[in-house]
Amino acid sequence: MPKKAESFTLIELLVVIAIIGLLTSIVSVAALNVRKKGRDAGIQSTLYQVRIEATLIKNSTDPSSYVALCDTDTLNNTAYPDTLGVIETEVRKYIPPGFNASDYPECYADINRYCVQFPLNMGGFYCLDSTGYAGTMTTTNCTSANPNPSCQ
Repeated sequence: MPKKAESFTLIELLVVIAIIGLLTSIVSVAALNVRKKGRDAGIQSTLYQVRIEATLIKNSTDPSSYVALCDTDTLNNTAYPDTLGVIETEVRKYIPPGFNASDYPECYADINRYCVQFPLNMGGFYCLDSTGYAGTMTTTNCTSANPNPSCQ
């Protein structure tokens, strides 16, 4: 009697295909989260520059003030050409879906304090203020409508 050729059965083949499909879906979800986390790291890195710009503005104005930080005309301002306007252009590359890029970053500045925040791709908002705080929040606080605009 001839020897039966050993081969995979249809069931074994379908099981292998199902396992490969499951592993592929897990990897694709993980890759999407890594991409979102990378965008959020870009937001945090870019917004860190705001703190540096705020310090430069406060130290170079007389009287000392943070007001120029949130000036929407900073791109045309020869005294502070690298302030929030330039940073806004950079950080808007990372805007999460569902947010209007022209509404962010939210910025508030007066003589003694500032507050800037931007939505994150993984949820919440990244916020930094003149008290030295920088971190994630669930609500927006950096608006002039808020009686005490700060991250805390």
